[in-house]
Amino acid sequence: MDHEDITSQVKVLIQQGDTRRLRELFAGLHPADVADLIEHLPEDQRTTAFGCLTVDHASEVMVELEPPARTDIVEAIQLPRLAQLVDEMDSDDATDIIADLRDDQASQILDSIDAEDKAEVETLLEYEEDTAGGLMQLELISARRDETTTQVIARIRAHRDEVDDVANVFVIDAERRVVGVAPLQLIVIAGPDDRMKDIMVPLTVSIGPDEDQEEVARKFRKYSLLSAPVVSEDGTLLGRITVDDVMDAMEEEMDEDVLRMAGTAEEEIVYGNQVFKISRVRLPWLITNLLGALFAGYLLSLFEATLTEVIVLITFVPVMMAMGGNVGIQSSAIMVRGFAVGRITLNNLWPVLYKELRVGAIMGLICGLVVGLLAVIGVRLQVWTGNPMLGLVVGLSMFCAVSGAAVVGTLTPAFFKRINIDPAIASGPFVTTAIDIISIVIYLSIATAFISALK
Repeated sequence: MDHEDITSQVKVLIQQGDTRRLRELFAGLHPADVADLIEHLPEDQRTTAFGCLTVDHASEVMVELEPPARTDIVEAIQLPRLAQLVDEMDSDDATDIIADLRDDQASQILDSIDAEDKAEVETLLEYEEDTAGGLMQLELISARRDETTTQVIARIRAHRDEVDDVANVFVIDAERRVVGVAPLQLIVIAGPDDRMKDIMVPLTVSIGPDEDQEEVARKFRKYSLLSAPVVSEDGTLLGRITVDDVMDAMEEEMDEDVLRMAGTAEEEIVYGNQVFKISRVRLPWLITNLLGALFAGYLLSLFEATLTEVIVLITFVPVMMAMGGNVGIQSSAIMVRGFAVGRITLNNLWPVLYKELRVGAIMGLICGLVVGLLAVIGVRLQVWTGNPMLGLVVGLSMFCAVSGAAVVGTLTPAFFKRINIDPAIASGPFVTTAIDIISIVIYLSIATAFISALK
């Protein structure tokens, strides 16, 4: 049965009020699939479908829900049931849920859950959401150096309901400082009396709780990690981060970058139904574009004499602005992505700028030759009035505009990075508007310089 058939069946069962069959249907599906089904239901049916789940299953499904649907369900269900769900979650997932609640709701939930779980959540709430501390979970398996594999395996079995996805066991000393990592595979194949100190791998990668989640992702990718310990400044074990948490964080980062490049905000606002809030988020960027366009129009008026004497110049104004904007966005997008994955830093900026300048020059030369040639052909065929000198002016302007756009598109995200503002903010209307203005100035300045030859 495909997704659409199951969704249709779920809708029918909800309309019939057959919660028993609905629960049986969901029980045979993975929590991620159930979450996907619920997200595709009308808003008035989401809570009904979610309410059919058992507590264990519901807690797993809630973790898989995307923010808009999860927010709808959290706001709809009663706090006692929400407290039960939070109590079943891993500490990092429970923290994410509670962090999104109002202060009074969060306090009620914390007072309702197990004391140990409450302490764990309160600990994690102290860290910023987009840091390693915000990603980590406190459920983990650690072992002392002199413990045997038999003892460690027994501990893993004893905590199998609390700690899942045990890829590594973190080996600690008497002060709980991490000294090594023992992959589960090595523990299983080792002898029953082998000591952890003999099979562990010395700790080469550790993560501080205040590290940005993008830096955490870079380390996971570079060292092909499945999990990693989060340690304090003196090496004390605080928690662990797993690869699935990193993947979720990177998906969130990419979503944010794309939305910011479009001049808007977080996903739950974009895809929600709060039309006034959505408008308020998007309007600042549109106003920026509007003011930039008005300024570009003002620049055109400054060159009124040039445009009046050679009216055909107006034909190529949109071409200059469009080509410059496209090249600038390309360079800017490369910079934003490079900063995000760690391949570009402020320390290696100049080689990147030199490369983009050369790329821009090559593209500008080719585009300039093409548009210049077309301008000459247009004059010859009397598509527009003028003389062949128009081709030189248009071609030279295109070369300069495209080359300059590549530089602006490269330097603007770097500038934002330097002043500690997310460079993705610079990749939308800001770069486009700036390059539109620069392209007009370049084009009409060159045209003014050659005005006597163009007449």
